Amino acid sequence: MSHEFAVGASAAPLTCSIVIPCYNDAALLRRSLRSVQQQTVAPAEVLVVDNGSTDDSESAAKEFGARVVEEPRRGITWAVHTGFNAARGDIILRTDADTVLRSDYVAKSM
Repeated sequence: MSHEFAVGASAAPLTCSIVIPCYNDAALLRRSLRSVQQQTVAPAEVLVVDNGSTDDSESAAKEFGARVVEEPRRGITWAVHTGFNAARGDIILRTDADTVLRSDYVAKSM
């Protein structure tokens, strides 16, 4: 059985989604999303998975243009699973709301 892959100028560039689970981390999320905006290669989309926050995490995500996905079942496993299922990119990168990304994080991951 032969496996052939089409490679060449007609191949579309890969897209990247960043998934960020979040529970009551609005201030930290803003800092993290600022670092996403400073990427040398911009992701195609940023998803913040709101895991039932009671603070302004959702509005913080929207301030930075992130798509908010709700996951009412508490826990990082549920939140990550929901984020991965909602992501549209060819490559999915996952980080946390309290993480500041190096400016080349996306570029080095592609």
